[in-house]
Amino acid sequence: MVSRFVGRRVAKPAPIPEVEAPLVSASSPSGPRQLLEGKHKVPRCHVEVATHTAKNWGGRHENEDRCMASDDVLTEHLSFHTVGVLDGHDTDSASDLVAKLLPGAVGRRIKVPPGGKAYMEAMAEMEDRLKREHATAGTCVNSCTIAGGCVWCANLGDCRAALVSLEAAATPGAVKAQALTWLSRDHKASCPIEQKRIEAVGGTVIEGRVEGLEPSRTLGDFDVKMTVKPGVISIVPEVRCVDLAAGATAHSRGAILMCATDGIWDVMTGQDLCKIMQARKELSSFLVPEAVVQVPKAGVQALHELAEDIVQFALAKGSRDDCTCLVAMITVSPE
Repeated sequence: MVSRFVGRRVAKPAPIPEVEAPLVSASSPSGPRQLLEGKHKVPRCHVEVATHTAKNWGGRHENEDRCMASDDVLTEHLSFHTVGVLDGHDTDSASDLVAKLLPGAVGRRIKVPPGGKAYMEAMAEMEDRLKREHATAGTCVNSCTIAGGCVWCANLGDCRAALVSLEAAATPGAVKAQALTWLSRDHKASCPIEQKRIEAVGGTVIEGRVEGLEPSRTLGDFDVKMTVKPGVISIVPEVRCVDLAAGATAHSRGAILMCATDGIWDVMTGQDLCKIMQARKELSSFLVPEAVVQVPKAGVQALHELAEDIVQFALAKGSRDDCTCLVAMITVSPE
């Protein structure tokens, strides 16, 4: 007798849609200040952050990754948050210094009208500060600013940021990923776009590297920058922006921003990330209107566990690099 279950296939869930956030000029976006210039009220926005990190396999060197998370106020009714990750190389001196100083450097410039060169000028300030340290260390930087439901991401190097919009699932107490938006694109000498940029300013890419350096936009790395023409290893960030608050006219909206170093992204896809998030059902407690004013304890615990889940996933998949993850739960509701 043939089983009635033979040949029956379980349908695979449809993949979560993935898009790339649009580029904005590093020298023109006014960042959070543009929210003050709009005709509509700025929605309320709450940000909860969790991080986790693991040292490289075998402990070949100290953990050179760093996280940053800072809160600041633009006006009485508009706060902004600066979060991100840094991947240092040739010791942690560059990543450690920039993680401590960059949020303040960005914040000072956002507060001064028009604020349009905040990211570019802040990166230049960090570069000058590293020069005074007389060190050869360098770092990749992925820095995000969150305000009023908007997220701006300034990126140098091969750290990466993704924003996953969430909704309550049909099953009570569960969460579902709606879409994933990539907020940055890797800057590696092997990437065709970056190779073209490097060659246009007189540089040469050999086996995917410039003078042995793989990331093509970094802070520091003066031992390499002194041997190539200016601008080959760039300090000008690519800036992208997404408005999570768009459409949040009647109900709260939620999304998780994840910034991570390449130790994680080398072995993790966007679909992997969405699956891991959806497994943490307690994150659904953030998707109620009350979560904007009263942070759910179960949700906070789930967020910390999510950060650890992501790092452990990368280690299980064989990552041998430092693995660092920052996750920020962004909850937006109309004013």
